[in-house]
Amino acid sequence: MRAAQLYKTFHGHAVRWMKRFSFHQPQLMIVLGHAVAIEYQCDKINGGGDGTQAVYRHEFETPVFLCMDEKSSGQLYLIGKKITVTEAGIEH
Repeated sequence: MRAAQLYKTFHGHAVRWMKRFSFHQPQLMIVLGHAVAIEYQCDKINGGGDGTQAVYRHEFETPVFLCMDEKSSGQLYLIGKKITVTEAGIEH
């Protein structure tokens, strides 16, 4: 499964558990504002982590929109050019 391999690349170890989510395919996005940075907590080994829980912060260098869908379904979206997830984490 591709998701399991991506997890292993990012975290440096095999998936411990998985959960399926259902997502609404938005027809319209409402811009809430500009995202300045994103912070998240995880136990990634790659990208300088040692496998213990840590908080990682990534500041955006170019404009990134924080959006929600037209149904306000509880999903938020970050939309911007050049946002990728690599072994090192979120890059922009």
